[in-house]
Amino acid sequence: MIRQFPIDEHASPKRRRPRRFRLRYLLLPLLLIGISFISLPDGKGGSEVIPAAQSTLSRGDLGRIDRETIERCNLTIRPDMQQFIAGTAERYKMYYGTIVVMDARTGDILAMYGRGTQGEDCTLCLEANHAASVFKIVTAVAAMEQGGYTGNSVFTYTGSAHTLYRHQLVNRNDRWTADVTLADAFAHSNNVVFAKIGTIYLGETPILLTAMKMGFWQSPLREIECSPSTMFFPENDYNLAELTSGFNRQTKITPVHAAQMVSAAVNNGQMVTPRIIRGGHVEKVSVMSENTAHHLASMMERTIRCGTVSKEFRNCRSDRVLRDITIGAKSGSIDGDEPMGRRNWFVGFARNDAGDAIAIGCLLVLDARYWIQADTLSRLIIRHYFSSRSASVAQNN
Repeated sequence: MIRQFPIDEHASPKRRRPRRFRLRYLLLPLLLIGISFISLPDGKGGSEVIPAAQSTLSRGDLGRIDRETIERCNLTIRPDMQQFIAGTAERYKMYYGTIVVMDARTGDILAMYGRGTQGEDCTLCLEANHAASVFKIVTAVAAMEQGGYTGNSVFTYTGSAHTLYRHQLVNRNDRWTADVTLADAFAHSNNVVFAKIGTIYLGETPILLTAMKMGFWQSPLREIECSPSTMFFPENDYNLAELTSGFNRQTKITPVHAAQMVSAAVNNGQMVTPRIIRGGHVEKVSVMSENTAHHLASMMERTIRCGTVSKEFRNCRSDRVLRDITIGAKSGSIDGDEPMGRRNWFVGFARNDAGDAIAIGCLLVLDARYWIQADTLSRLIIRHYFSSRSASVAQNN
């Protein structure tokens, strides 16, 4: 059952019709020839063809990023941000991690740090890894854009919110059925609700189209080779449930693309193209409506207040820096190998009243003994960025 507010509170849910012909076969050619034709440069109306990516940096240039590398390659990276993350990774004995911090307004990559089993390797940020529940961002946008739902739409689920069994993918109304809004399902990463959005209320095609629009199968960077984020094509309803809930190991995303997707939530639906070389061309692509962007940002802020990462951010109101910052996030976690360990995601944004905003894609792989998680590291990064911004403003005044 589902109730939609404010359109029709008493409307009965309609299950999508089964289709004999899967529209994925029409989408495959689109992936090859149509992706790069959707663009709104610099937030203006109209469209233009996006030229193919032309690499001007080699991966060897970015294995270790220090002040000399930044100056030699004319990078957008801020030395203080890069040094802070590197020092924090060393202090907390990070096993494996990739962190990208991007200016959500301009697309400038302010920090790009990677650490592997052999030590620092910033090119790891250019590789895709298991997306886990981060893909719920795509599903939520598809539900609002394609299905007409909002953060206040109420869904039902049965059983644990963090499992995914076939018997949970049917609509029931009994003593074990619980109601939850889309916003709460997002904040608490409810697998069942997001699985049912795919299998019952939307279907496969809106998910694939939304993923395409939000940058999947496209390299997010032009100046250097960066792996595109990818997802699998579901063969049955349970596969679709796995896809839309993020409960799979086939969907992969780079931290660069994760930060890029989040930029749309703070730019009224305009997704910014990341750049790592100063003076590079920046585009803003309309990937969702302003209303959807507002609801997505609100749901991400709810994740901070009372969702999966609320414990780490509970003292923000008493922090002299963070109390004036609006923070939103989506977390994700799943086990994997190469390297072996639990993938721990924090994908989010932080903005102040002055208009400064950053987007973060942070992935840590946790081994048996870990000292820091992605939400803690991201909080430290956010605090460092805005404290340094405040100091800079005070100095200029």
